[in-house]
Amino acid sequence: MPELVTPTDPVPLPPLLQALSGSVPSSRPIWLMRQAGRILEPYRQLKEKTGSIQKLFDDPGLVTQITLMPVDMLEVDAAILFADIFTPVMPMGCDIVFDPGPTIQSPLRTKRDIERLHGYDPNHELAHVAAAVGEIGRALPPSVPLIGFAGAPFTLATYLVEGGSAKEYTQFRRMLHHDVDSAHLLMSKLTDITIAYLQMQVEAGVQVIQLFDTCVGALSTPEFRQLCRPYLDRIFAALEPSKIPRIYFGLGATHLLPETSALTIEALSVDWRTDIVNAFEMLQEKTPHALQGNLNPCALFGSPDHVETVATELLKATAGRPHVFNLGHGVHPETPYDQVKRLIDTVHAFT
Repeated sequence: MPELVTPTDPVPLPPLLQALSGSVPSSRPIWLMRQAGRILEPYRQLKEKTGSIQKLFDDPGLVTQITLMPVDMLEVDAAILFADIFTPVMPMGCDIVFDPGPTIQSPLRTKRDIERLHGYDPNHELAHVAAAVGEIGRALPPSVPLIGFAGAPFTLATYLVEGGSAKEYTQFRRMLHHDVDSAHLLMSKLTDITIAYLQMQVEAGVQVIQLFDTCVGALSTPEFRQLCRPYLDRIFAALEPSKIPRIYFGLGATHLLPETSALTIEALSVDWRTDIVNAFEMLQEKTPHALQGNLNPCALFGSPDHVETVATELLKATAGRPHVFNLGHGVHPETPYDQVKRLIDTVHAFT
């Protein structure tokens, strides 16, 4: 009698991918935005040992080790590639040093400065990033997706024109009004390299892409429409053939929700200033299938009971909706490790 062959059950999607696809997973997925590693003692020791964060970014083995730390120690539901938003910018001819944050030695203030930026092949110049993606993918369990990311063109441009971080990013916003051609030339060049960089990450094996726009809140709605929207559309359209989820995060951008909700993406990430219930109601007829966020990172400095209370309130408010639990921005370096672990355990225990 022939042996009966039982069909293999399909492997279920990880909770994060379920949420991003628009379905509500049986357990709420949680991962932490970039900078999660800096609250972990092994990361701090590694950074001190190497003496340079740039050395960490450039070594595939160290990138793999650091990317896996939050997964191994905190048991988050996704890993995010350890890199910097300026990783794809430096090969364009920008002189950037980390002291400790990125500082541009020669800010771009004229059209001639911008014209000097040159394109390149990320598969050659940033081969170490692709190598790290491959190593991380082989080390992660199937239930934990790897998230690739990049800085959005506007955020990169503000740093390049300002020379580093700034309060209101007035230099680039001024350029938009007194030298609009140069502003768009810079945005176009950064968009081209961002597309190539993200496509390289996808080919190397990342399963989700997130675009971080941490300076976009400085723009008015008309400025966003003129300076940002066309370039974001180009990036997300270029990623469409990959068929992987695309996430957009804009910091301080609640006033831009009517605009960002119209982006062709699978999920929109919002910061702690946004009422997430109102955001879901606003977006129910829009493109994004899911929202990500948006606990105030400072809530983690409260008591353990407070952390559990505020997390549970957010979980109840978003129950039954496609939602990826996250902080409303990065983890502060001084955040107590035990509080982060309490947060993650609370989310995983919620039913």
